[in-house]
Amino acid sequence: MEENKQFRIGVGSLSPTFAKQLKKQGFKFDVDKVKHFEKLRESITYLMFADLINDKAKDNAYIKLITKIRQHVMSANNLKVGPKPI
Repeated sequence: MEENKQFRIGVGSLSPTFAKQLKKQGFKFDVDKVKHFEKLRESITYLMFADLINDKAKDNAYIKLITKIRQHVMSANNLKVGPKPI
């Protein structure tokens, strides 16, 4: 297993799709799972713009989403999942 490989993922509404971001960085991933992650990102954005969640709830939701994406990408690429990034 390769260790110490890191990736960056943008979650803002103007960020490229997760698939584009992951492809650009050379990661393998399950297309259907990443599509599901995109729907979750859109949902968080809709809730935020509808003023149904506050900034803290939005940030917590994005952190949880990034954690799920990170776990999937590390697993799909046979990488060791290390401690959470700061």
